Amino acid sequence: MTDVNDQPAPRGWMNFNTAFGVFAIVFGVVLFIITPDQVERPRLLFGQKPSGLDPDFFPRMVAVFFLIVGVWLIWRARTLVEDNHMAALDGEAVMSVLFTIGGFIVMALLMPWLGFVISSFILLLVLSTFYGNRNIWLGLLVSAGVPLLFFNVLRVWLKVVLPQDPFFPDFLWF
Repeated sequence: MTDVNDQPAPRGWMNFNTAFGVFAIVFGVVLFIITPDQVERPRLLFGQKPSGLDPDFFPRMVAVFFLIVGVWLIWRARTLVEDNHMAALDGEAVMSVLFTIGGFIVMALLMPWLGFVISSFILLLVLSTFYGNRNIWLGLLVSAGVPLLFFNVLRVWLKVVLPQDPFFPDFLWF
């Protein structure tokens, strides 16, 4: 990012900062509008009736921050001179990003049937092999250990509900 003393940019003010600013404003407005319908009011919070903060407060605060960032980005985009390095990416980099995004989409689709641990195991094993891991034992160890660790930490300690593994439903370490 280069600032040019509040002079308009020589190539115009429309760049990816402007595009993200518009996206942030639209996202902030949509989030602010849909928040009351999407946030469920808890009947009990830690065993007691909830009082104090409204559950809509945090999502609406995030929506306002998105609006502020969007307006700020559009305002700053007038004077920024930047090169678009995204256009210079080679095909291998684009393929890596698309493969990773596709892997996460497949993981999300498999998770209701295979559970969190097995779908995460498959994702990590495929991605580590795709990105160059040729040590199969290390790949298997990391691909099995990381999902089990996260599953147990999230499930046991943080009480987060995750999709159960249909083959080993009560496999917990601690």
